[in-house]
Formats: sequence, C-alpha cells, structure tokens
Amino acid sequence: MASHHSGRYFEQMRRFAFLFLALAGLAVPAAALAAKDAPGDGTLVVINGQAPDSGPDKAPVVSLKITGSVIGQLTGQGKIIIDGGAKSLPAEVTGPGVTRKDSAISDTATVWSGGPDGFKFRAVGGTYTILVYGTGVNLVAVGTGFVQLAGMPDWGKGDGRFSLNGDPFHSLPGTQTKQLVIGSNG
Repeated sequence: MASHHSGRYFEQMRRFAFLFLALAGLAVPAAALAAKDAPGDGTLVVINGQAPDSGPDKAPVVSLKITGSVIGQLTGQGKIIIDGGAKSLPAEVTGPGVTRKDSAISDTATVWSGGPDGFKFRAVGGTYTILVYGTGVNLVAVGTGFVQLAGMPDWGKGDGRFSLNGDPFHSLPGTQTKQLVIGSNG
C-alpha cells in the first residue's frame, strides 16, 4: 500500500517539476521584456488557465489588447487569434501539429490551432489584439492595454490563476471579467 501512495506522490511531483520548468522558461524572457519596459507599463501573468470552449459560456481564457510584448504557451489543445495590424512585428507560433489560417476578424489577423501537445507563441514590440482559447494557458505580458479573463472554477482540476500589474495571484473567474487595465496608461 505504501508503494501505491509513493508512486502517486512521485507522479504528482514529476508533473509539478515539469510545470515549474515550463514557467521558469517563461520567466527568463519575461525578465528580458521587463528590462525594456516604459513608464506606465504593467504586467499580466496567467498560469494554467482554461475556460469553457463550447456552450453558452464559451469565452477566451484571455482577450487582450496591448501595446508591448506577450509570450506564452498552451500545454493542451487550443487556438490563438493574433492581430498585430500592419505596423507591428509578425507574431511567432511554434509547436508540433500547429495549423495556421487567415481570420475573418480582419485582414491582418491570423488563427493558429494546436493539438493535445500544445504550442508556444510570442508577439513582441507592437500593438496586438490576442484571443487565447484552450487548456493549459500560460502567458506573460508587459505593456499597456486592456484584458478580459475567464476560467472554470467549478471544474475539478482547477481553473488557473492570474496576476495583474504585480498584484497577488487570484483564481480565474467563472465568467468573463469586465475590461481590466494593464499598466497606468491603458
């Protein structure tokens, strides 16, 4: 009986170590982004976010309009829509099985979808509108703008957490928030 509990403990620790390493990988680029921040810039951090992907409560985990930089990853299945307009640097999205298509939202928006292995993304040094749907959403943003967030607190596996402008982490809400300001010039 002790070996059964021990095996489960080591599996949980292995998962925790993997998540920690993944988030640590985001922290180094985030620190580099923060070194270039401008007066009034704020931050947004989302860890392990997920929101309903169907039904009447369907909402993106993150709906973001920002002038600055965003890096992140989905560790599960999902999609991301990024619109950088004509003046921003193109976003980069990588991962196994990621597909790309134009979006009907605008002439400059692109939709990327990924399977169960997830994908990584970054949109750096411009003004971007970003919608993130899926599971295992992790991101760091630095700049000024607005965000709306959603989660699934009634779901047994947890709903993820967020921190805005350096405030303590909070559970993602079960319904999409009103617009929250990132930075002081949002």
